[in-house]
Amino acid sequence: MAKQIPWDEQTDSFISDLEDTISKAYSVSLRGLLTDPTKYLSKENFSTTLQGIRSQINSYFDALLENMKEEQAKLASEMESATAQYKAIDSVINSKAAVARVPYIKPLLVSRTASREESIVIESYDESLEAFIGKLVNVSTYVADMSADYKQYKLGSWIFSGAKNHVLTVNPPTSPVLVIENSKGIIDDMLDNIESRAAK
Repeated sequence: MAKQIPWDEQTDSFISDLEDTISKAYSVSLRGLLTDPTKYLSKENFSTTLQGIRSQINSYFDALLENMKEEQAKLASEMESATAQYKAIDSVINSKAAVARVPYIKPLLVSRTASREESIVIESYDESLEAFIGKLVNVSTYVADMSADYKQYKLGSWIFSGAKNHVLTVNPPTSPVLVIENSKGIIDDMLDNIESRAAK
């Protein structure tokens, strides 16, 4: 059975693209470094090598994004729209929860059971949604704002907790820019972890 990799398929393809360049420049397998850093931590001048690898990876992702100016502009416009939707819906939920005396919280984490959830994804806010939100609030023990941040934008998602949880989400934008940024973030986090282990 093949060994599970600790990242998604798209990130794996970026790592494959980088593998040859990193290997030639630093005599280090990027895939090997990310999956089993203990092999490399004791190598001489490893911190300097790691900085060089990080710089090479940053240049790779920067070059990919540099060629996607139109996609970045489109994503920014869609994110602005998503944030406006978040603000409109959040205002309604806040108001309805206050009237119904239902606690409205912004937790760090909520433990969730998929079998007890119903997911509702909407494209955009309109006035008909207000009555629907009122019904959800009235059958809830609490409402949790689980919205995600992306740069200065908000991606709206709320849990209405009750006998059955209802999750209301504004349909988020999809973009190759997000895929690239997500993969870069995954690799950055792994390198940060390796760097902190190397410093000990």
